[in-house]
Amino acid sequence: MTRFFRLPVSPLIRALAALALFPLLWAAPAAAQTFDTKQKREIEQIIHDYLVENPEVLVKAFDELERRHEEAKLAETQAAVEKNRKAIYEDPDDYVAGNPKGDVTIVEFFDYQCGYCKRSFEPLMDFVEADGNIRLILKEFPILGPTSLEAAKAAIAAKRQGRYMEMHRALYEHKGGLDSDAIAKIAEELGLDVAKLKKDMADPAIQDQVSRTYRLAEQLNVDGTPAFIVGGVMYPGAADEERLDQMVKEARGS
Repeated sequence: MTRFFRLPVSPLIRALAALALFPLLWAAPAAAQTFDTKQKREIEQIIHDYLVENPEVLVKAFDELERRHEEAKLAETQAAVEKNRKAIYEDPDDYVAGNPKGDVTIVEFFDYQCGYCKRSFEPLMDFVEADGNIRLILKEFPILGPTSLEAAKAAIAAKRQGRYMEMHRALYEHKGGLDSDAIAKIAEELGLDVAKLKKDMADPAIQDQVSRTYRLAEQLNVDGTPAFIVGGVMYPGAADEERLDQMVKEARGS
């Protein structure tokens, strides 16, 4: 997700002018000491006039700034992924779908109440099934309030009855808002032991699993859902089949 900011033109130009002076002043400290206040203002005015007459320079400057920012962010994320490999790929409590021995692993952070997650669900499952060689790790990351947390706990508890994926799908496909009654009804319709499900949902071990995901997401700077890790690269936002295909191709180096 890209965030943009704007400054009034005059302060922006003055800021760039000041920045433009720094290399000159630092490159020649002896000369810099000879500039008096009037001379510095004259230099700033020259830069100011040039930028006003050539505003495309500002566009290029911001484009380059954005490119460098994205490169730095990518490098930081990849370093965080490498540092947290065990938590990302080897948490025994995470549900693993697809091919457990697949040559590419997709990790998804998701929330059942997230519209973008819902939009990505079918394309993701279809893509994993069609490819046949993808290991899919599902990380419950309920960030949209108490109901999201309850739904996540219900899905994890359903795993103890061998029905995680059925609950996972049903929570996504539910029409209307989720609440405690809706979650319980979904479980009942799936034939789950609802009393056991509720008891398991209260198990501190399930809350601990979710808390570990929260801590991991913080380490990785994941602040929204869905977010995917493919080939050690973070891909925030919804994913359709085309985007998934590109992610996996890059991971495979093809």
